[in-house]
Amino acid sequence: MRKTVRETERAVARLPGGDADWPIEVASASVVEVRARGTACVQCGGTLDLRGDRASSTPRGVLRQVDLVCRRCHAPRSLWFLVAPPLPS
Repeated sequence: MRKTVRETERAVARLPGGDADWPIEVASASVVEVRARGTACVQCGGTLDLRGDRASSTPRGVLRQVDLVCRRCHAPRSLWFLVAPPLPS
């Protein structure tokens, strides 16, 4: 089972939001927590609870790391978001 968990975690790190290099792009900071809580646990499909977040400014926008934990299996998870408001046309 541990091998399966490690393989799943490695695969998830390559998906959007799984790493700072592949953040989920959002237009507003107000949707970050909603999107994070709406994501299911990759191990069991359970609901994730917010544990904390960090933000840093980049040339592309604000990069936010949201730390979560599953209510059911207690697996930790971090999601990365890039808050980049659309440019005026």
